[in-house]
Amino acid sequence: MTTLAALATKDALVLGCDSLGSVTKWMLDPFILLGEFFDPQEGYKLKVDKDGTPLLKKFDDVYKKSELIPYYHMTHVSKLFSLEPLGMGVMATGIASIGNRTIKSLIREFKVSEYAFTKDGMNSTDYTVDSIAQALLKFIVGYYEIEYLQWTSKPELEFMIGGYDKTKQVPDIYRIFVNENKIQHIFQGEAPFGIAFGGQMDEIQRIVFGTDWRNRIQLNDRANKLLEKYRNLLQEYLKGKGIVEELPQIDNFHDELSLFKDWNLTQFEANWGDFSNQNAIECVSWFVGIMIKSHEFRSHLPMVGGKVHLGLITKDRGFNFISKEEYIHEGHETPMEELRNE
Repeated sequence: MTTLAALATKDALVLGCDSLGSVTKWMLDPFILLGEFFDPQEGYKLKVDKDGTPLLKKFDDVYKKSELIPYYHMTHVSKLFSLEPLGMGVMATGIASIGNRTIKSLIREFKVSEYAFTKDGMNSTDYTVDSIAQALLKFIVGYYEIEYLQWTSKPELEFMIGGYDKTKQVPDIYRIFVNENKIQHIFQGEAPFGIAFGGQMDEIQRIVFGTDWRNRIQLNDRANKLLEKYRNLLQEYLKGKGIVEELPQIDNFHDELSLFKDWNLTQFEANWGDFSNQNAIECVSWFVGIMIKSHEFRSHLPMVGGKVHLGLITKDRGFNFISKEEYIHEGHETPMEELRNE
């Protein structure tokens, strides 16, 4: 997995990501199953309920106990790509390859095959970030569906694309979910400025939004359980008073009693649109760096790490790498742009 961050201001768009490639697998400690589903006093036979039905009923009972764990790491992975000559860039998270093709090579092929990237196309086509995102999704899905056609659970692959439409002066950001074959427009309206994240983003979500999506689910579940407990207590109270009345179920008021309806946690406040280019660069680097450090020190193997790769996109100058993109060998440094095929 990867951390992606994109910050849109009135003057520019900054894209940033880490450079650690990690291949993950769903893994399970068998002793977790042992305690819940097997009886050591009965020769480790399957436990059964009062009706004699085994507690372990279906694959999902096992799957829910599994955990996504890094299987092996690849360092110095390229995940940020220029879409020059268009004033756009794209980042990738999820699988690093589709079959024998890396995501990097597929992006290169896409640029060669897509009409908008030619001189004639740039002159005659009113290209947009949306249209390029749609074209990229269609191109990648062509390879993805062939490779994973028979897979029950298809691997995740996400792109975050950002930049400028031919006729617009403010940037746009889209998230492309290849495994779901869908595109999400991040910022809409007259002031499409702000910061967006993709991939691994738990810790930075907690800073920017007050909590992350996993904690939101847990908070909602906790609130629903307390409401259900309160309903049961009221039911017993009424019964003790000799009042026979069945109180309505909590699910009947799902929308009215939703924890986050018309309310949210305290969030990070910033005037994103007014950031200078340097402010935006430092902010994106900071957020990606938070994820790198949090994965470095946590109890599990990291899925985010390495160096921070950054790109700055402006309307007049297009895409430029801000991070130092180079190959290094025994102290000798060769900038990537000096190599003919890079």
